[in-house]
Amino acid sequence: MRTILIPLLSLTALALGVTACGGATADFEPNGGGAAGTENTDEGNDDSEVDGGDSTEDASADGDDGSDDPEVPGPTISFACPGGTIAEGSNEITVDGKKRTFLVDLPSDTDGPVGVVFSWHGYGDNASNFRSALGLDPDASSSQPLIVITPEDSGLQPIGGQPGLDWDILAGKPGDANIDIAFFEAMLGCVNEQYSLDTARIYSVGFSAGSVFTALLHSRYPELFAATVHFSGAWMNDPEETKLVPNFVPLNWSWPDLDPAHGGNVLLTHGGNSDEVGAMGFTLINLEEAAQAAIPFLKAAKRTVVDCEHDEGHVLHPELSSSTVVKYLTAHRAGAASPFADGELEGFPDSCTLRLP
Repeated sequence: MRTILIPLLSLTALALGVTACGGATADFEPNGGGAAGTENTDEGNDDSEVDGGDSTEDASADGDDGSDDPEVPGPTISFACPGGTIAEGSNEITVDGKKRTFLVDLPSDTDGPVGVVFSWHGYGDNASNFRSALGLDPDASSSQPLIVITPEDSGLQPIGGQPGLDWDILAGKPGDANIDIAFFEAMLGCVNEQYSLDTARIYSVGFSAGSVFTALLHSRYPELFAATVHFSGAWMNDPEETKLVPNFVPLNWSWPDLDPAHGGNVLLTHGGNSDEVGAMGFTLINLEEAAQAAIPFLKAAKRTVVDCEHDEGHVLHPELSSSTVVKYLTAHRAGAASPFADGELEGFPDSCTLRLP
């Protein structure tokens, strides 16, 4: 396992650190403003693959979904709030008899409709560290303010007691007991109750084990999330990806199938051969291999994918700024076509490729 430490932020010896997104990266124009990207088609593959535009080009998405159609109302949120006020800073709620904590960053204006993005840290990390590393700004999109929620994990380990990787990533089918899905539902229920939530703008971002949990949430609630971002993750309802986990690791996956009828929007990053994660002295999964398996899996599931590779290992993509992540998310609205569905990808680094279903 490759361990990356963030300066001035120490983790435990077991922890897998993450680095902040570094360097200036241009934002993008979801309407395809400017010259079209270069179109690639793999031999024997009829899906459109478009390289990212010049990463030095400054284009502004500003949350515009690129559509002149009337906005479709978002899904109805029926999750209950267990009590407690959602406020700036550290928050605490009780879920299934256990106190859970999470960090909240509010936009400057919460009077109008706001979106919400959940941000899930990697194995061995913590909410405060990941919040600093990822740096999502709730006001990055001036026209689409966001509430940013960074939850604290439940501390699950792959061996002993209830298995997991900080997060409860194993059981996610309807009827399965999952402490972190219940936590997510409670947080979203409270946000929906206490703020004017635009339910068509619900998003999730995750790194490593948090990315796997984001994939589980996407699979469990495919009509709820307008878009998701996965830094070095995996989809454990894909048989080819579950094969990558050593069979001596006692992890039993119970995930909903990824239904092509729902479609969806995914940004996926992966860091080359050294992009792997381990625990207790053994490797759990190589996430570059997982990403290569995920691409055809997501295509078959009719997901529109922005696929961004790098060679820095198990870290956040070094060329994707936090503002670009926000603008990728807010360019999407649940129930509306992706602004990239026309086959144009602008303003992303050259390492990014658009893969259409």
